[in-house]
Amino acid sequence: MLQRILISAIATCTLAAGAHAEDWFVEAHYDSAAAIAEVAAHFQHLAIDRKRRIVRVDTDEEGIAVLERAGMQVRIDLAATAQMRTFYDQAKGVADSIPGYACYRTVEETYATIDAIVQAHPDIATVTDIGPTWEKTQNSLNGYSMRALRVTRLATAVGDPDRPTMVLFGSIHAREYTAAELVTRFAEWLVNNDGSNAQATWLIDHTDFRLVLQANPDGRKKAESGLSWRKNTNRLSAGCAGNPNNSGVDLNRNFSFNWNSTGNAGSSPVPCDTTFRGAGSASEPETQNLRQYVAGSLDGNGVYGGGALPDKRIDDRNVAAPLDYPGLFFDMHSYGELVLWPWGDTTDPAPNSDGLQTFGRRVAFRNGHTPEQADTLYPTDGTTKEMFYGGLGAPSYTIELGMAFFESCSSFENNVVAKNLNALRYAARAAHAAYRLPGGPDVSAITITPNPVVAGTPVQITATIDDTGYNQTNGTQLVRTIKSASATVDLLPWQAGAVPIALGASDGTFNTSTEAINGMIPTNSLGNGRHLIYIQGVDNDGGSGIPGTPDAVFLDVIVDPIFQSDFDG
Repeated sequence: MLQRILISAIATCTLAAGAHAEDWFVEAHYDSAAAIAEVAAHFQHLAIDRKRRIVRVDTDEEGIAVLERAGMQVRIDLAATAQMRTFYDQAKGVADSIPGYACYRTVEETYATIDAIVQAHPDIATVTDIGPTWEKTQNSLNGYSMRALRVTRLATAVGDPDRPTMVLFGSIHAREYTAAELVTRFAEWLVNNDGSNAQATWLIDHTDFRLVLQANPDGRKKAESGLSWRKNTNRLSAGCAGNPNNSGVDLNRNFSFNWNSTGNAGSSPVPCDTTFRGAGSASEPETQNLRQYVAGSLDGNGVYGGGALPDKRIDDRNVAAPLDYPGLFFDMHSYGELVLWPWGDTTDPAPNSDGLQTFGRRVAFRNGHTPEQADTLYPTDGTTKEMFYGGLGAPSYTIELGMAFFESCSSFENNVVAKNLNALRYAARAAHAAYRLPGGPDVSAITITPNPVVAGTPVQITATIDDTGYNQTNGTQLVRTIKSASATVDLLPWQAGAVPIALGASDGTFNTSTEAINGMIPTNSLGNGRHLIYIQGVDNDGGSGIPGTPDAVFLDVIVDPIFQSDFDG
């Protein structure tokens, strides 16, 4: 049957020859979820269409045979196969760029971007070397030093110990080009809009961003040479003699929390398999570097300390982390258009499942992806999100971007970038308490008039408070009516000293799930210059209400006419 399928495909379509002429992009029809679980550990990635009962995956003849042995009916997608082969043919043998895919920066180009950001924005950006890659541990002249970009208002960070941290990883799976590039674009959006965009400014003021743009640089460099490379490049303890290009450890199956917890369903013990979990938990230097940077070191009581995210977990995986956890973690992957949360190794819900689901559905509303617990896709163990949720208590997610590893630049620019930057911006606004704030309404369309204004003249503020912004494609999220809204000046609503100014419903009554609101802000006590006005809505839950995710707008105040020139033009 396999031979017949392959011959038919070759006879009906001219495909680009090259480094991956043995690979095919296929669709396989399945009858039960058990079939997916049976084959998942064999493959690098499965995109699953549950409505059509179709699995999409790129694989070779052996992989097609695995699908068929599981009882699946396999059909080769000729157009996707041609696109995939063209992508790798164009990349083959090119060290410094990817012809036809200029939208994706190489490792060196990404590192140059980091250096340029730090040089241009020393008040808000700094870079840290977090440790050597596997290649560099073998020979200091090879491989890379892994790097983390920090973006926050550095002058006030030490005096703000409660500032939440938002950690992002890009392309821990080497050939997932879109992930590293999206994290890089997010970093650029932050620094390039500081001081000119109210949202970027307040996020930098009040959030500590830690961005590992290239989480697997050795493997990424292999992928840039035209190889379909997923893992790190460990060819000693993780070598594959039969296929050297499949050597290495899957770093996203190598983390210590829940490592090897699924009886080989969520990772593989076989070095040649693409989900090889490593000889032991956290065996790889890349895994160790990432864990150390985010979680820190374990003390004698088994508590992590010294990392980017705090350890707020309770030592029982059945006990919830605190709802006011200050920070969150995102691991960006491709492909499949999914927002995934723990657990990945069991169908049991995580103890913070309500908060994880609510936040996940908010994020998925903004990028149009499907929100779901990770195990409903297929089992995984030893992953980043399990590590930082289970190990620390942090709200932790995987986002699967786009619909291909080899996403064309036109598709990336037109279909992936804007909606996922929007999702990350929302996530950052909720970072103060991501288990709690997404349960309340969102804020949008804030305006202030007049602006600028002479001190003493009140200004009118308008906005929209909306609780409907959930992705409801996978289950139903409760949508509530709006209870109230308020503004604060220069302080977030929860900061000490913040004085809320009540805002009213434009139609006179708060009684729907989407409300236009307005109110007046006095300016007589405001000094010269630019101020941030924060708006927050509250849901009606039958009690005191659920405060939602805030946003802000600039207000420019003139006390002395000599300062008018600051706002002209």
